[in-house]
Amino acid sequence: MIYVDESIQHELGYICVGFAYCEARPDDAIRSAIINADLVPGRDEYKSGARMVNAASRRLLREGITQIVLEKCKLGVYIAPVKERPFLLDAVAETAEKIVFRNQLPLPQDVFVDGGIHGKVQRREASPVRLISECDSKTVLGIQLADYVAYHCSYLMKCAVEGRSKMVLMEMPYHPKTDEEVELDWLMRTELRRNFFVEYRNIEEIAGDDWFFKLAGYGAYFSPELDTRLQSAARETFDSMYFGCVW
Repeated sequence: MIYVDESIQHELGYICVGFAYCEARPDDAIRSAIINADLVPGRDEYKSGARMVNAASRRLLREGITQIVLEKCKLGVYIAPVKERPFLLDAVAETAEKIVFRNQLPLPQDVFVDGGIHGKVQRREASPVRLISECDSKTVLGIQLADYVAYHCSYLMKCAVEGRSKMVLMEMPYHPKTDEEVELDWLMRTELRRNFFVEYRNIEEIAGDDWFFKLAGYGAYFSPELDTRLQSAARETFDSMYFGCVW
Protein backbone atom coordinates (compact mmCIF):
# COMPACT_ATOMS: atom_id res chain seq x y z
CA MET A 1 0.00 0.00 0.00
CA ILE A 2 1.07 3.57 -0.70
CA TYR A 3 0.39 6.56 1.56
CA VAL A 4 0.45 10.10 0.17
CA ASP A 5 0.72 13.57 1.70
CA GLU A 6 2.03 16.93 0.53
CA SER A 7 4.14 19.85 1.74
CA ILE A 8 3.39 23.23 0.20
CA GLN A 9 5.98 26.02 -0.07
CA HIS A 10 3.81 28.95 -1.12
CA GLU A 11 6.59 31.54 -1.09
CA LEU A 12 8.90 29.40 -3.21
CA GLY A 13 6.08 28.33 -5.52
CA TYR A 14 6.16 24.54 -5.32
CA ILE A 15 4.41 21.52 -3.81
CA CYS A 16 6.31 18.43 -2.72
CA VAL A 17 4.18 15.27 -2.64
CA GLY A 18 5.57 12.39 -0.60
CA PHE A 19 4.81 8.72 -1.31
CA ALA A 20 5.49 6.07 1.36
CA TYR A 21 5.14 2.46 0.21
CA CYS A 22 4.73 -0.30 2.81
CA GLU A 23 4.53 -4.01 2.04
CA ALA A 24 2.33 -4.51 5.12
CA ARG A 25 0.12 -2.14 7.11
CA PRO A 26 2.27 -0.01 9.43
CA ASP A 27 -0.57 0.75 11.88
CA ASP A 28 0.72 -1.30 14.82
CA ALA A 29 4.20 0.20 14.58
CA ILE A 30 2.80 3.75 14.40
CA ARG A 31 0.46 3.17 17.36
CA SER A 32 3.41 1.86 19.37
CA ALA A 33 5.47 4.95 18.47
CA ILE A 34 2.63 7.22 19.60
CA ILE A 35 2.16 5.32 22.87
CA ASN A 36 5.92 5.21 23.53
CA ALA A 37 5.89 9.02 23.28
CA ASP A 38 3.24 9.14 26.04
CA LEU A 39 0.60 10.21 23.52
CA VAL A 40 -2.78 8.72 22.59
CA PRO A 41 -3.47 7.08 19.19
CA GLY A 42 -6.57 8.53 17.56
CA ARG A 43 -6.18 11.77 19.47
CA ASP A 44 -2.49 12.54 18.90
CA GLU A 45 -0.46 12.10 15.74
CA TYR A 46 2.84 12.93 14.12
CA LYS A 47 2.82 16.24 12.28
CA SER A 48 6.05 17.41 10.67
CA GLY A 49 5.10 21.06 11.04
CA ALA A 50 4.44 20.80 14.79
CA ARG A 51 6.78 22.83 16.96
CA MET A 52 9.35 20.53 18.58
CA VAL A 53 11.06 22.99 20.93
CA ASN A 54 10.19 22.19 24.57
CA ALA A 55 8.02 19.30 23.37
CA ALA A 56 9.80 16.10 24.42
CA SER A 57 6.87 13.86 23.47
CA ARG A 58 6.74 15.25 19.92
CA ARG A 59 10.49 14.79 19.49
CA LEU A 60 10.23 11.21 20.75
CA LEU A 61 7.39 10.55 18.31
CA ARG A 62 9.44 12.03 15.48
CA GLU A 63 12.25 9.61 16.32
CA GLY A 64 9.79 6.73 16.29
CA ILE A 65 8.30 7.74 12.94
CA THR A 66 11.80 8.16 11.50
CA GLN A 67 12.66 4.58 12.40
CA ILE A 68 9.45 3.26 10.84
CA VAL A 69 10.12 5.14 7.60
CA LEU A 70 13.71 3.88 7.44
CA GLU A 71 12.83 0.29 8.31
CA LYS A 72 9.49 -0.26 6.56
CA CYS A 73 9.13 2.19 3.65
CA LYS A 74 10.24 2.75 0.10
CA LEU A 75 9.88 6.37 -0.93
CA GLY A 76 8.73 8.43 -3.87
CA VAL A 77 8.29 12.14 -4.58
CA TYR A 78 6.43 14.37 -7.05
CA ILE A 79 7.30 18.06 -7.44
CA ALA A 80 4.67 20.43 -8.83
CA PRO A 81 4.06 24.18 -9.02
CA VAL A 82 1.62 25.63 -6.49
CA LYS A 83 -0.83 26.39 -9.29
CA GLU A 84 -1.50 22.63 -9.58
CA ARG A 85 -2.96 22.45 -6.08
CA PRO A 86 -6.68 22.60 -7.10
CA PHE A 87 -6.30 19.50 -9.29
CA LEU A 88 -3.35 17.81 -7.60
CA LEU A 89 -5.20 14.54 -6.97
CA ASP A 90 -5.06 13.56 -10.64
CA ALA A 91 -1.28 14.01 -10.72
CA VAL A 92 -1.02 11.95 -7.52
CA ALA A 93 -2.98 9.11 -9.13
CA GLU A 94 -0.86 9.25 -12.29
CA THR A 95 2.40 9.32 -10.31
CA ALA A 96 1.28 6.43 -8.11
CA GLU A 97 0.58 4.39 -11.27
CA LYS A 98 4.05 5.16 -12.60
CA ILE A 99 5.67 4.14 -9.31
CA VAL A 100 3.71 0.88 -9.26
CA PHE A 101 4.49 -0.03 -12.89
CA ARG A 102 8.14 1.07 -12.95
CA ASN A 103 9.03 -0.70 -9.70
CA GLN A 104 6.89 -3.78 -10.41
CA LEU A 105 4.87 -3.52 -7.21
CA PRO A 106 2.07 -6.04 -6.51
CA LEU A 107 -1.25 -5.37 -8.26
CA PRO A 108 -3.66 -3.87 -7.51
CA GLN A 109 -2.10 -1.35 -5.13
CA ASP A 110 -4.14 0.62 -2.59
CA VAL A 111 -3.18 4.32 -2.50
CA PHE A 112 -4.32 6.29 0.56
CA VAL A 113 -4.29 10.07 0.02
CA ASP A 114 -4.45 12.73 2.72
CA GLY A 115 -7.63 14.79 2.87
CA GLY A 116 -5.78 18.00 2.02
CA ILE A 117 -5.12 16.84 -1.55
CA HIS A 118 -8.04 17.69 -3.84
CA GLY A 119 -9.15 17.44 -7.45
CA LYS A 120 -10.87 15.12 -9.89
CA VAL A 121 -9.18 12.01 -11.22
CA GLN A 122 -9.39 11.21 -14.92
CA ARG A 123 -10.71 7.75 -15.56
CA ARG A 124 -7.99 5.32 -16.63
CA GLU A 125 -8.60 1.89 -18.06
CA ALA A 126 -7.09 -1.02 -16.12
CA SER A 127 -5.48 1.23 -13.51
CA PRO A 128 -3.09 -0.65 -11.21
CA VAL A 129 -4.09 1.50 -8.22
CA ARG A 130 -7.17 1.79 -6.06
CA LEU A 131 -7.27 5.41 -4.96
CA ILE A 132 -8.71 6.15 -1.50
CA SER A 133 -8.88 9.93 -1.05
CA GLU A 134 -9.92 12.24 1.80
CA CYS A 135 -8.04 10.16 4.39
CA ASP A 136 -7.72 11.38 7.98
CA SER A 137 -4.18 10.80 9.26
CA LYS A 138 -5.46 10.06 12.77
CA THR A 139 -7.33 7.01 11.51
CA VAL A 140 -5.36 6.08 8.37
CA LEU A 141 -2.12 6.08 10.30
CA GLY A 142 0.21 5.50 7.36
CA ILE A 143 -0.50 9.05 6.19
CA GLN A 144 1.76 10.15 9.05
CA LEU A 145 4.67 8.40 7.31
CA ALA A 146 3.87 10.24 4.07
CA ASP A 147 3.75 13.49 6.07
CA TYR A 148 7.32 12.78 7.21
CA VAL A 149 8.45 11.99 3.66
CA ALA A 150 6.82 15.07 2.12
CA TYR A 151 8.23 17.42 4.76
CA HIS A 152 11.80 16.14 4.55
CA CYS A 153 11.86 15.95 0.76
CA SER A 154 10.43 19.46 0.64
CA TYR A 155 13.28 20.67 2.82
CA LEU A 156 15.83 19.14 0.44
CA MET A 157 14.10 20.92 -2.44
CA LYS A 158 13.95 24.18 -0.49
CA CYS A 159 17.70 24.12 0.12
CA ALA A 160 18.34 23.62 -3.60
CA VAL A 161 16.03 26.52 -4.52
CA GLU A 162 17.51 28.91 -1.96
CA GLY A 163 21.10 27.70 -2.23
CA ARG A 164 21.57 27.43 1.53
CA SER A 165 20.94 25.07 4.43
CA LYS A 166 20.72 25.24 8.20
CA MET A 167 23.77 24.06 10.15
CA VAL A 168 23.20 21.60 13.01
CA LEU A 169 25.49 20.02 15.58
CA MET A 170 25.96 16.29 15.11
CA GLU A 171 25.34 14.70 18.50
CA MET A 172 25.20 10.99 17.62
CA PRO A 173 27.59 8.84 19.71
CA TYR A 174 30.25 7.01 17.66
CA HIS A 175 29.28 8.86 14.47
CA PRO A 176 32.36 9.96 12.45
CA LYS A 177 31.13 13.56 12.57
CA THR A 178 30.07 13.66 16.23
CA ASP A 179 30.43 17.17 17.73
CA GLU A 180 30.83 18.70 14.25
CA GLU A 181 28.42 21.10 12.56
CA VAL A 182 26.92 19.71 9.36
CA GLU A 183 24.34 20.94 6.85
CA LEU A 184 20.86 19.72 7.76
CA ASP A 185 19.93 18.87 4.16
CA TRP A 186 23.07 16.72 3.84
CA LEU A 187 22.10 14.90 7.03
CA MET A 188 18.52 14.32 5.83
CA ARG A 189 19.65 13.16 2.39
CA THR A 190 22.21 10.80 3.88
CA GLU A 191 19.58 9.26 6.14
CA LEU A 192 16.85 8.80 3.51
CA ARG A 193 18.84 8.14 0.32
CA ARG A 194 18.73 4.33 0.37
CA ASN A 195 14.95 4.21 0.91
CA PHE A 196 13.93 5.81 -2.41
CA PHE A 197 12.75 3.77 -5.36
CA VAL A 198 15.75 3.74 -7.71
CA GLU A 199 16.97 1.86 -10.76
CA TYR A 200 18.25 -1.68 -10.33
CA ARG A 201 22.02 -2.05 -10.66
CA ASN A 202 24.14 -5.11 -10.06
CA ILE A 203 26.43 -3.89 -7.31
CA GLU A 204 28.94 -6.62 -8.15
CA GLU A 205 29.54 -4.88 -11.47
CA ILE A 206 30.02 -1.35 -10.07
CA ALA A 207 33.57 -0.11 -10.56
CA GLY A 208 35.31 2.58 -8.55
CA ASP A 209 33.12 5.34 -7.15
CA ASP A 210 30.24 4.93 -9.63
CA TRP A 211 27.61 4.63 -6.88
CA PHE A 212 24.97 7.00 -8.22
CA PHE A 213 21.57 5.31 -8.63
CA LYS A 214 18.93 6.87 -10.89
CA LEU A 215 15.91 8.10 -8.93
CA ALA A 216 14.12 10.10 -11.65
CA GLY A 217 11.61 7.88 -13.40
CA TYR A 218 11.58 5.35 -10.57
CA GLY A 219 10.85 7.26 -7.37
CA ALA A 220 10.98 10.90 -8.50
CA TYR A 221 8.64 12.64 -10.91
CA PHE A 222 8.39 16.28 -11.93
CA SER A 223 5.51 18.29 -13.31
CA PRO A 224 6.13 19.66 -16.82
CA GLU A 225 4.50 22.87 -15.56
CA LEU A 226 7.42 23.72 -13.25
CA ASP A 227 9.25 26.85 -14.31
CA THR A 228 12.91 26.57 -15.31
CA ARG A 229 14.22 27.51 -11.86
CA LEU A 230 12.11 24.94 -10.00
CA GLN A 231 12.60 22.23 -12.63
CA SER A 232 16.36 22.67 -12.31
CA ALA A 233 16.25 22.55 -8.49
CA ALA A 234 13.99 19.48 -8.52
CA ARG A 235 16.26 17.54 -10.86
CA GLU A 236 19.38 18.64 -9.01
CA THR A 237 17.86 17.28 -5.80
CA PHE A 238 16.10 14.12 -6.93
CA ASP A 239 17.64 12.97 -10.21
CA SER A 240 19.94 10.44 -8.52
CA MET A 241 21.03 9.23 -5.10
CA TYR A 242 24.60 8.41 -4.10
CA PHE A 243 24.83 5.07 -2.31
CA GLY A 244 28.56 5.16 -1.62
CA CYS A 245 30.36 6.16 1.56
CA VAL A 246 29.76 9.81 2.53
CA TRP A 247 32.22 10.13 5.42
